[in-house]
Amino acid sequence: MKKIPLFLFVALIALTDGSCSYLTSNGRHQAAYARYIRHSSYNRMKLQRKLSRSPKIQPPRMQSEPTIATSISPESVTASAEPAPAEN
Repeated sequence: MKKIPLFLFVALIALTDGSCSYLTSNGRHQAAYARYIRHSSYNRMKLQRKLSRSPKIQPPRMQSEPTIATSISPESVTASAEPAPAEN
């Protein structure tokens, strides 16, 4: 019979001790934040793994090197397409 009141006394001390973090609002807040960090870290690692495995998009390659016009005066588009007249 003495074991039952002793057990209740120990349980009462354990619950009112305050060492259990889930019994205080600050402890619940810290536990929720720890779960949030663990969850977001897992999702970030999963996304990084997914992005590293995805095929990379290559930029389009130019067929030839770009040319730079060095003439001083503007040229007509049709004049450069026609052959130059031969001088006699």
